Amino acid sequence: MEYRNVYEENEHSEKEYLITLGKRIKKLRLEKKISQTEIAYRCGFDKSNYNTIESGKRNPTILSLLKIAKALEVSLADLFSTQ
Repeated sequence: MEYRNVYEENEHSEKEYLITLGKRIKKLRLEKKISQTEIAYRCGFDKSNYNTIESGKRNPTILSLLKIAKALEVSLADLFSTQ
């Protein structure tokens, strides 16, 4: 059996995934008319820490993503939706 690294075969870099995720989170936040300060507070994050997630500069943990989804009142899957 031959193994292959599917990550290396993908056209997107890790940075691009993080930027796309951050843009999706920002879009959801703006749709709900919530400021970065407010969402950071709801999640228990520092505002600058939260900003690094939206800007794609930080790879958030699954627990951070769960907090963000809960604060936005969306499912975890909604954070990754392309629609």
